[in-house]
This record gives sequence, C-alpha cells and structure tokens, in this order.
Amino acid sequence: MFLGFYWLRDLYHDAYDYSYELFRGITKNPSWLLMRKLGRFGAVRSLIHRFKPRPTPIAQFRGESVFPETASESIVQSLVKDGIYLGLNLPPDLLEDIITYAKQYPCYGDRKPEYGFHCTRKREAQQWYNRKFVTAYYFNTVENCPAIEQLTHDPLLLSIAADYLGTDPVLISSQLWWSFATEASLQARRKASQLFHYDLDDYRFIKFFFYLTNVDGLTGAHACIQGTHRQKKFAHEWGRKRFKDSEIVETYGIDKLVTVCGNAGFGFVEDTLCFHKGMPPIRHDRLMLQIEFATRDYQMQSDAIDPRSLYVYSAYLKHDRALDRIAD
Repeated sequence: MFLGFYWLRDLYHDAYDYSYELFRGITKNPSWLLMRKLGRFGAVRSLIHRFKPRPTPIAQFRGESVFPETASESIVQSLVKDGIYLGLNLPPDLLEDIITYAKQYPCYGDRKPEYGFHCTRKREAQQWYNRKFVTAYYFNTVENCPAIEQLTHDPLLLSIAADYLGTDPVLISSQLWWSFATEASLQARRKASQLFHYDLDDYRFIKFFFYLTNVDGLTGAHACIQGTHRQKKFAHEWGRKRFKDSEIVETYGIDKLVTVCGNAGFGFVEDTLCFHKGMPPIRHDRLMLQIEFATRDYQMQSDAIDPRSLYVYSAYLKHDRALDRIAD
C-alpha cells in the first residue's frame, strides 16, 4: 500500500514538472522548449555543435584575470573527461565584496518576487509571510553587484567557456542564492534541486560555482556523478526527471560520486549535464554563486527582473501596521 502511494506521489510530481515545462515553453519561448526535448540526446547535441562557428581566439579575451595562475587547458581537459573541475577559488577581496552585497541587498524566498527579505531577518520574514523557505534568491545581481559583474567578464572564465563550448560564450545567467537548513517536503526539495537531476539550458553550456559560506557534508555540499555528461542510461535521457539517490548511485557506481566540500571562496566548474544535486543543509545555511555561459541565450535563465515587481519585508512594516491600528 505504501509503495503504491509513493509511486503515485512521484508520478504526480513528474507530471506536474512536465506540464509546467510545456506551459513555460509554449507561452514564453517555443525554441527553448524544442531544445529541452531534443537536447537531452547526445547525438542531437553533437549534430548542433557541428554547425556552430568556431570561438574567438583566447588571446582576444583581454585583461587581467582574478585567477592569475590557473591554466585553462587542464580545466577544460577535466571537464571533457569528468564533467567537473575542482579548485577555481575566489580571491579574498571579491569574496568579501559578494558577501557584503548579500547582507545589504534583499533576497527572495523560493525565488518569488513577492517574498523579499534581508537574510539577517529570515526568521521574522517567515513569520510575516507565514511560510518556511527552502531557498532564497537575489535578483539583478550583475547590475547591482560590481564583483559579480567583474566575474562575468573575467578573461579566464571566458576562455574556459569558449574552449569547452567550441564557440564564443554567451552569458545567460548569474544566480546567487541561499539554501536554508530547514525541514521541507519532497516537492520543495525537488524545486530546490536537492534531488539528482541534470540541467538542459542549451545544447552546450557550462557553469562556474563558488561557495560563499563554509560547506561540508552537513552544510549543503554539491554532489555530482562524474562522467554522466557524456553517457547516460537511455531511460534516464528519455525520461528526464528527478531521481532517487539509490537509483543513480546503483546505476553509475559509488566511485563516480563526487561530494564537493570547501571553505568560503572555494570554486568549481561543471557541465551540469552530469547528474547532480545540492545536499540539504543541516547544520547551517549555505550561500552560493553560479555564473553560466552557453552558446545561445533563450532568456529563460536570467535573474533580471523589474525592480517595481519586488516586495521586501521590513521591520518598518510592523511599525506602520501598528500605527494603522492606533489610528483606527
């Protein structure tokens, strides 16, 4: 009986995710939807890649990188083989600048523009909105944070992206978000990317990740199944969804599982066509930055949003509401 319940629950969530993807694609960008349906297959991705123009020579990415002693060739080799490279670390000044930005600007619970709050007021905000948040994202990060904007133009990141993508890289998103240590439903974990899955943001794409808090196995470590960007079980390509840990690990082997831990500033590069997930934080919240390049921008990944649509909780709201009651 219980097995039947869990099977029906998973079927419902998979159907919901599938229907929502169809709705987004049909109403916003049908070419994005076509890519999502065809791009899951390696043969299609290879065929599309053959017709892409070759990249600008790396020497054209002028300027001084904030990662001065890093060889892009070894990083790209690791990405081609394993789908992940560890150890591209932020310099301390940029790390401090991004953390300062995260403290000064509001984030938005579960990526909803109507649930804004400052990270230091999370508990009050959850009471105000009468809901618990699993994640909280920042909007308009490139526009508002010079340190993040600088990273999107970094010559080393651009050269790695160009070499790996095989064409001139296009910045399609920067994402800065909190993953909170909290209890959550299965559906909330699915939405927070805390179950194994693979991304499909373009026929070719690459992501740079940076931890902005100390991360270990109890504080939201990123987990990746290396090599699965190149080869997956056909059923996993065809039926793109969220998967249980046991199914993925048993299929591809525990030896392929990489759990990424590191102190604040630790960075890594990944082709997230690999199966991956964020482990739910238990001991404390995790703050992470992601910068993504692809061959084409479908306008579906950006964190840019009209500031007029954002609502932010503030302690002043309580004060104003109290004054209204007195006036009444």
